[in-house]
Amino acid sequence: MIFKIRTSKKTMSIFEEIAASTNYAPFILSKLSISLSIKSEKPLEDADFKTDTYGLELNRQTITAEWDGLYKCLISMAEKRHIEDDEYFQKYLKAHLDRGANMLYSEFKYNKDFILALINEKKGI
Repeated sequence: MIFKIRTSKKTMSIFEEIAASTNYAPFILSKLSISLSIKSEKPLEDADFKTDTYGLELNRQTITAEWDGLYKCLISMAEKRHIEDDEYFQKYLKAHLDRGANMLYSEFKYNKDFILALINEKKGI
């Protein structure tokens, strides 16, 4: 079982920019990114799986902690299929994290208090 992933270089840049303004750690930004991607209700596309691995190294325990089973369930439900353990973290969670980072960056750029904006959305995060 794999316990570490590397984000894309773009995700790393996004997290660095947001962290410089907010002091949010990468594990917090990771959780927000994954949540936004899943919440979008758009299935992952082939391009979402073809991101580089030149970014931050993140530990599975740091990202999902005791909620790992919940994340796996939510991703399986979003993909409308059973996801095997060997593809869940390295493939699907990483794809949602990188795709969600772009969504998070848009919220960050266009809302003064982007966390409040995310919470007050119709569906919330």
